[in-house]
Amino acid sequence: LVGAMSDIMEMKVSSKKPANFYVRSAAAFLKGIDAKAASDGKEAVEAKPPVDVLKISGLGEAIDTAVTAATKAQADGLATIEKIETGYPEMTSGRGCGHIVITLKRK
Repeated sequence: LVGAMSDIMEMKVSSKKPANFYVRSAAAFLKGIDAKAASDGKEAVEAKPPVDVLKISGLGEAIDTAVTAATKAQADGLATIEKIETGYPEMTSGRGCGHIVITLKRK
C-alpha cells in the first residue's frame, strides 16, 4: 500500500477498495496518527507524524479512486495538489494501461 522515500510517502490505490478507504488513509497520512493503547482486542497503535508530501498513484480503473482521494484532501484543506503526472506504461500482458501520480503538499 505505501512505501517511504525520505519525507515523501507514496500511496498506491487500487479499485478493490472503496474510494473512502483511500480518502481516510490520505487524511491520516497528512494529519498524522495519535498513539492508542491496546483495548477491546485491538493492538496498540504507535503515533505517526504527518507527512509533508504524499504521492497518490493509480493504474487503470483505480485512476478515479486516486483523483477522488487527492481532490477530497484538497477540498478538506489538508493539502494542495502540487503536480499531476499521467502516463501509459507498457504492461507485462503486452497492452498499455493508463497511470496517474498526484503529488500533494501538506498545508
